[in-house]
Parts: sequence; C-alpha cells; structure tokens
Amino acid sequence: MGTSISASVNVTGSQNRVLYKRPSIDSLPLGAWGIFTYTVSDADSTSLPGMITLVPPSGLIVASHFAQSAEGWKIVGNKAASSSALFESSSRGILNHFIYGSDDTINTDMAHGGDRSLWWFQAPEKFLGHQGISYGGSLDFVLSSFHGDFDAQNMNPGIFKSSGLHLVEMHCAKCNLNKGVTIAFPAAKASSFTGTAAAFSIALLETGGWLLDPKNTLVSWATPSKCEFIEVLSGLSSLKILGDFTKWYESVALDSVQLRNTRARIPICAQGTPDASTCTC
Repeated sequence: MGTSISASVNVTGSQNRVLYKRPSIDSLPLGAWGIFTYTVSDADSTSLPGMITLVPPSGLIVASHFAQSAEGWKIVGNKAASSSALFESSSRGILNHFIYGSDDTINTDMAHGGDRSLWWFQAPEKFLGHQGISYGGSLDFVLSSFHGDFDAQNMNPGIFKSSGLHLVEMHCAKCNLNKGVTIAFPAAKASSFTGTAAAFSIALLETGGWLLDPKNTLVSWATPSKCEFIEVLSGLSSLKILGDFTKWYESVALDSVQLRNTRARIPICAQGTPDASTCTC
C-alpha cells in the first residue's frame, strides 16, 4: 500500500501518485480532512507550491458550530476594543449552542437617523488564509435575536456606506499588490432579517450579489471580477458577519457558520499561482 507520509517527502515512481485514505473508524470533521502543499521538479527547475485541500463528502471546508465554546470568534466595531463573543450552550429553535453579542454604544446620524457605529462577528484564524477552494460553494450561517425592535422603521438604513448596509464583509490585505481588496454582500440582497431565527446561504461567486469596495466615496460599489473574487478567497485576512441591524440596542446570536463546497470550481485561468494573484480570467 506504499509508505506513510508524515513530513516532507519526495514522491517518485508509480507515476508520482499519492493516495489519501481515512482511518476505517473515523468521525466526520467540521471542516477539511487535511491540507498539504507540493511542488513539481525536473532537472532544471521547481514549480511554485501548489495546494491540495481534502474535503469530506459533506463539502465542509471550515466551520464553527460552537459545540463547546466561542471558538475564537470576536465582537468588533462599536466597542472600545474587540472582545470575545459570548458563548451559550443552550438550544433555542434552530439555534443549538451559539455565540451572541450586543451594542455597546449608539452613534446616531443626526441627518438620517441611522446608527453609524456598527458591530460585527469577526471570524477566527481558521477561517482565514487560503480558502480559494470554497469558490463556487457557499457561506452558510444562522442569525437570531433575543431583544431589540426589528420593525421596518427601526432598521438601520446604513446610509454611511455607498452600497448600503452590508451583511458580510471579506477582506484580503495582500490582494492588489498589498493595497488590499474588500468585497461585501449587501443586506438588501439577503432575505429580510426581522430578529426571528433565519438561515442564510450566500453563493461564493462574483455573480452572487457581492460588491467590490472602490476605495472612493464618489464611486459606487460594483460587481467584482472573477479574478478579484477568487483572489480575495485565496488570501482572506478578515471575514465579518453583521450583528447590528437596528438604530437602537439589540442582541444578536450567530450559529452554524461554514464555508461549504462539494466540487472544485476554480478555473484554470486562476491557477497560475496558488493565491490567484496572476489570474487571467
């Protein structure tokens, strides 16, 4: 059956094949089975490193189901400093062990009445880095609320951003030659959140309703290119999910966050380098 690989190793013979086999007694993980990098060499040169992500049948690449803890998720935004999200081990409807947060301050826009100080759930390290394999899959999560007034007239209009209120923001610091790239999914494109528990599944495609930050307040946010979208996923440095929906105080819970994809869909034109920085799509 071959030799077990436990560290760096040269693969030769038998058409340079590597076989991956799970233990016969095994439990399905909440995330990828494993990740490894490789290079291909001949007498004259060595390729750039490639990356292989081994995904279970569930398609889960990375996930937080909060079975035992907050798993490193933080609350950022309208607080003096970021803080750990609060963990709750009970079940409430479709919530089953979850995290939650609430407003610290309200910064009302006197002209339009919206809260200019928003707070977010910020993903931990395991969601960051090279997540390009999730392209074409989905970002899934559940939101709910315990208190707050979610009537239409009390929802935050988000007037301080040209694209409106964002439900999700993803940022890649090293993209665009280290100038950074942010893409966001507008709250208006998601099913309306009224405080009642709701499940979201957002397609990880540039055509899925995402918008690109133009870094210019005079220019509207627009649809990212295929290359821009794949490059952000391939170098994620921040993933945030909105928790602050109303003009006043509310508490919001988050559960079952996951990047999921059941088949690889990264096009060849985005595979010139592992981080998609030389994408030609």
